[in-house]
Amino acid sequence: MDEGRPYVCSTVALTLMRSERLQNALFVAAAIAALAWLSHNLASNLAARGISIDYGFLWSATSFPIGESLISFASGDTYFRALLVGLLNTVKLAFAAIVLSTLVGLLIGLAGRARHPQLLALAKAYIEVTRNTPLLLILVVCATAVRVLPSPRQAWTFGDSVFFSSRGLYVPTVLVGDAGPVLAAVALLSLACGYIFWHVMLRGRNDAGHFPRPATSGLFLSAAALIGVVIYALGWGEIQKPTLMGFNFRGGMGMTPEYLAMLVGLSFYTSGFIAEIVRGSLAALPSGQSEAAQSLGLSPLQTLYLVLAPQALRLMLPPLANQYLNAIKNTTLAVLIGYPDLVSVGNTALNQTGRAIETVSIYLLIYLTLSLVTSAAVRRLEERAQLVKS
Repeated sequence: MDEGRPYVCSTVALTLMRSERLQNALFVAAAIAALAWLSHNLASNLAARGISIDYGFLWSATSFPIGESLISFASGDTYFRALLVGLLNTVKLAFAAIVLSTLVGLLIGLAGRARHPQLLALAKAYIEVTRNTPLLLILVVCATAVRVLPSPRQAWTFGDSVFFSSRGLYVPTVLVGDAGPVLAAVALLSLACGYIFWHVMLRGRNDAGHFPRPATSGLFLSAAALIGVVIYALGWGEIQKPTLMGFNFRGGMGMTPEYLAMLVGLSFYTSGFIAEIVRGSLAALPSGQSEAAQSLGLSPLQTLYLVLAPQALRLMLPPLANQYLNAIKNTTLAVLIGYPDLVSVGNTALNQTGRAIETVSIYLLIYLTLSLVTSAAVRRLEERAQLVKS
């Protein structure tokens, strides 16, 4: 009887595997059938109403301006360029909100582990307020607060070059003239080469036990080239300061009130969730880790950086990815306070052209792409943070 048990177990396992494959195949077939039925139903209804799906409107001329854009845009440009402006505004807002909320959330999360009672109470209050307040209400409060700032003539001034008013935030910029594209290309090339040389150095250290000299020299040259770009821009470039002209500032780089309201509100909301992720990940580690580090003479900062953070990072990354995806999708609320993001610009194009299906499909494709790129980046970090098993 005992000799037949391995055969019985293998037979049961094979049957279960075949059953699971059959279930997967049936699920895929059902999903394909449902998609085919929906597509047929959509095509039939559109044909009955004489409506066709056509993306040719993207090359038609617009008849509306866009108040804020990273690239030049004027009324009369194509709808494709208008949607591109909205996409760039969305990416600018989402990226800045993710970076700012991560930094603030990290600080608040570490404060939530502090032994100081007042600091601990403030961190807990921050987390509870942000996690239990609707995002839309936060955005409305931020938009209202920005609009009641002083007028440009009574703007808050920092060092006679930074101005903060109801027109937004204006800071100086550096103009390098015709050398700008060349300097930007050199800076990007230096960063790319430095990234490659750094990975070659780490691989050489893991294989040979020391940093390879060619990679070290390449990294040094890349850093020197990047520093040279900065020195050239500051030494030979023209620093342009904002100047009040009429009812607004001219020159420098400005951030509109709508962008500031969205950035502050979205970062404030997301940072509360990130802070709780950081605090919970550190709390999930065994207390013996800290005690062992202290027994070796490590300071609290060294214990956090060398012992706790690498382990907690493996726990943080999956929920952090969810918060980053939520931040990207929450940028669609910018339409409610007048920031020209992708949805705001697309809704204007939809109202003028009537191409609802085409416009919404563009929304879906773009936000799906942004989410997949973000997920892939976080997944890459997860792979690098995994334990290496021999």
